[in-house]
Amino acid sequence: MDTNIILAIVIPFALIDTAMKIYAILNLVKTIDNRSQTNKIGWLIAILIVNMFGWLMYLLFGRIPQEKKNDEETWD
Repeated sequence: MDTNIILAIVIPFALIDTAMKIYAILNLVKTIDNRSQTNKIGWLIAILIVNMFGWLMYLLFGRIPQEKKNDEETWD
C-alpha cells in the first residue's frame, strides 16, 4: 500500500480519538458529583491509556446522568 493512502486512513481516526479524549477529560473534570477523587483518577487513567476504548467506556458507563429538576419537562 502507498504511504499516502495509509496516512489518509490513519490521520482522521487519530484526530477523532484525540478530540474525544479531550472531550471526555473535560467532561470528567467539570462534573461535580459524589465520586471520590480516586475514582476520577481511575477514569482519567483509563481515558488516557486505553486507546480509543478508554473514552468510549467513560462516555458509556462512567458519566453520571444529571437529575431532572421538578420544574423541567425534559432531561438534560
